Amino acid sequence: MNRLTHHSTRQALEFLRELYVLRSWDALTTHIVESIPTLIPTGICSYNEMSSRRRHATYKMWPANRTMIPDAPEILGLYSHQHPLVTHMERTKDFRSQKITDFLSQRQFRTTELFNELYRPLQIPYNMAAGLALDRNCLVALALNRDGKDFTPDELAILELLRPHVRQAFANASTVTSMLEELSALNRAMEEIDRALLAFTEEGRIQWATSRTRRMMKEYGFPCQRPSKWLPSPLREWTKSALEKLNRSSDFPSALQPLIIAKGDRSLIIRLVRDGIRLLLFFDEVSAECSVEELESLGLSRRETEILSWVVQGKTNPEIGAILSISSRTVQKHLEHIYNRLGVENRHAAIITSMAVLRRERAGCIAGR
Repeated sequence: MNRLTHHSTRQALEFLRELYVLRSWDALTTHIVESIPTLIPTGICSYNEMSSRRRHATYKMWPANRTMIPDAPEILGLYSHQHPLVTHMERTKDFRSQKITDFLSQRQFRTTELFNELYRPLQIPYNMAAGLALDRNCLVALALNRDGKDFTPDELAILELLRPHVRQAFANASTVTSMLEELSALNRAMEEIDRALLAFTEEGRIQWATSRTRRMMKEYGFPCQRPSKWLPSPLREWTKSALEKLNRSSDFPSALQPLIIAKGDRSLIIRLVRDGIRLLLFFDEVSAECSVEELESLGLSRRETEILSWVVQGKTNPEIGAILSISSRTVQKHLEHIYNRLGVENRHAAIITSMAVLRRERAGCIAGR
């Protein structure tokens, strides 16, 4: 990839900063499909959820006023098994940004029903996509489409640089949305719903914090008495480092991961988001105990799922090796494969992905009672 121009770098960094603004899931999808075309010339940018197995697809697209052909979602779902990026990501869990022409030539793609019933009428023969997740056999991905010429290697590299940030932004939005859904009106006091929220300044000064926040901070070793006006030192250092990442004027930072603090069989996940000029910390406590069955939707092998479940519960590689009667080196090799399958970079990110799945699984069980 060639070095980005100063203007392109500035645009990309502004996009990243805006990603971490407080938004619901629906608002975030709208923001992303409207913003990515400012970085990469695009005819249609869309957020997609699809399954080639169920022949089902839904999407949100930019421009919203683009004239679509009748039954476009049904056509996309019906022929999704002919989309090389969809089938590749579903089969391999390789979510890296790729182009259709990485798998099929334009001549080959033009012979498919998918192309002739959807892409040809829309006049968008060129496509690249970035995978975000595979949840319950439903692939979530961003797709960029245009005519004229194929996407360049540099444009593909830019999308791949943005992908881990977009994944993390959706994880944040999922938490925000679940909290907002508990409100009967947006102007209800935070104390009334007893959510664990805290607002603070860039210098680390606490503006307000709910009672539950203070209880959880104390329980996890962050004493925060009411007279205190400042975040505890460990939290202040973490937020300072995170904000420095977002405020960089050059280079792409790594994705802004939540802070995880384990205590016994539970873990505290702390997420940093922006709400206009205000900075917020969302505190979410989850059970670190998990079964292999609860992680099956990640699409890993049985052994990989076993290893990941022990990682989520805080076990080290040697401890996992002893439990499963394999060497710690073998555990590490499995973990490297797990990271690749999940589209994450490290152990921390794999735990975050797993906990998001656990939360959805348990919420589904409660709703189904």
